[in-house]
Order: sequence, then structure tokens, then C-alpha cells
Amino acid sequence: MNDRALRGALRLYPAKYRREWGEEITAVFAGITAGAGGWAVARELFDLAGHGVRARLGLRSGGTFARLAAMAAPFAAAAAAGISLMDLYMLARDWLRHGDAALWVPSAPPFCYAYWIGRGSEALYLAMAGAAVFGRWTLARLLGPVAVLLAVVTWLVDNFDYLSHHHTAWIRSLVELTFQIGPQALWVLILLAAPRDLLGPATWRRGLAAVAGVLVGGVLWGHTFMFGLFRSLSMLDGVLSPAFPVYELVLLLVAVVGLRRGRYAPAAAALAGAPIGLVSLVLTVHALWSPYSRDGAAAQLGVLLAVGVVGAIIAVAVESRWAPTAPGRRPPTAG
Repeated sequence: MNDRALRGALRLYPAKYRREWGEEITAVFAGITAGAGGWAVARELFDLAGHGVRARLGLRSGGTFARLAAMAAPFAAAAAAGISLMDLYMLARDWLRHGDAALWVPSAPPFCYAYWIGRGSEALYLAMAGAAVFGRWTLARLLGPVAVLLAVVTWLVDNFDYLSHHHTAWIRSLVELTFQIGPQALWVLILLAAPRDLLGPATWRRGLAAVAGVLVGGVLWGHTFMFGLFRSLSMLDGVLSPAFPVYELVLLLVAVVGLRRGRYAPAAAALAGAPIGLVSLVLTVHALWSPYSRDGAAAQLGVLLAVGVVGAIIAVAVESRWAPTAPGRRPPTAG
């Protein structure tokens, strides 16, 4: 069974890489897993398969994107969990306000199954973030795709009846799927894109990145798209959604300047924020397309773009003057 799984994992590598290093990989795998338990073998196979996929995609440890993904990984894992955390916060808040009526669970299949599958997905996102914070990266990268898969299954079950009777509503359905699952799925992809040898043990910097991820993914995204979680942010309602892609544009411009000067932190921040920037852009374009919200969305987007251009000019000017040798700005390296 192990030999067959090993051959399957090796097939994920490029043919040239497999010819040059296949025998050595097989020997190292045999030495590591000799006498090991089932979980240890599965972990090594998962790491080996992930390395093969990254090698086929060109995401080697020495590449810029792979290093940026490693820097953004703690933020990405925590941000994905932050959305689930805010969903559970809403459930607890409603239970405190309305009692057991807030914990109503569908009784008829398949909706009752979808409910519990969705709760399982949220639990896996939280477990993924916890594993990442404590440096258990293999476990985190195993839980993430499973959580995304369960979330997709939940959405399909919940919307199957609607989709079967409205065959022309595919655009709306894709936008809704992007909104509900897109940010978490993209953050999991960032986590998977980071080479294992660049993901080190838990540090206080990674802990701070995880806190920032929860605040951005949970508080900002959760408040903007989950019916106003916090009254203190209500003054920003209607502004945050189109503002996300503008902020992402500013980060990208600063990232380009920073990379040219050997500074990786702005680019890592741009990569970490890309999921909500992209999804917000999709939602904003859809709002511009809709006749019911076109005028308001266009006005908001115009103002924010103007502010974004000015902010980008200022940010790029400031970044250009910073010394490229600032501490904590270099990407992680293997070994």
C-alpha cells in the first residue's frame, strides 16, 4: 500500500525531476517511514505529494512567490479561521439574546446534513489555524482542503433545489459561491503554496500575523458581509466592501517598489490580503452590473479609487525612501 501511494505521489513531480531524484526520494522516504505508524506515513506522503505539485507549478523554495507564501501563511490560516470564528460568534450572540430558538437546526434531509457538514467545516478551519499557530504545518495543510471541500458540499446541498429550478441564474450562483467560500479557499491555497521547509516553528512574529489575520478575516470581513457584527463599525457600512480592492491595489503598488529594493514584507502583505481584495472586486463588479445598485456602487468606487490613487502615491514615495535593510523584512530561507 505504501509503495503504491509513494508511486502516486512521485507521479506528481515533473518527469525530469522524477528521473533525476526519484530514486533518492524513494530511499529517503523508506528510511524516514521505516517502523513508523500510519499517521507518520500519511504525513510524509502528504508532504511529498505537496512538494511534487509545487515543483510542477514552479513553486520551489528559492522562488519569490514561494517565500512570500511562507511569510503570509500564518496570516492566511488565521484569517480563514476568523470568518468561521465570527460565524460562531453570531450564533452565540443570537443564543444569548433569543435562547434556544436561535439554535434551530433543520430537521428534514438533506438540509440537516448540510447544517452539520457546515459546522464541521468551521471546526476544521479553527483547528487548521491552531495547528498553524503552533507550527504543526502538515496538519494545518491537511485540514484546510478538507474544510474547503466540506464548505463547498454544504453550499451545493443548500442551493441544489434553487439551482435545479433556475438554470439561468448561474452568474448569481457563482457570485454567491465566491462570496461564501472564496476568501477561505484562497487563503488555504496560499497555505498550500508555501514550501514546508520555509515554514518554521511557532514564533511571536507568526503569532502577531495570526492575530492580524483574525482581525482582518473575522472582524473586517465578517462585519462587512455578515449584517453588521459591531455597532462601532456601522459608520463604515457601504464603504468597506468597495474599499477592499482599492486597499489591495495600494499594497500591490507598494509591493512592486519594495521587491525592487529587496523588501518582501509589503509583497507578503499584498499576497495575504489578495483573497478579500479579489472577492470584493467580484462583488463590486456584480453590484455595478446590477441595475438596483449600480449608481451607488459606482459613486462609492469612484471616490475610493481617487483616495486610493493619492494613498498609493504617498505610500510608494514613503516606501522608496525606506532603507532596504530594515530588520524582519527578509523572507524565510530553507534550512
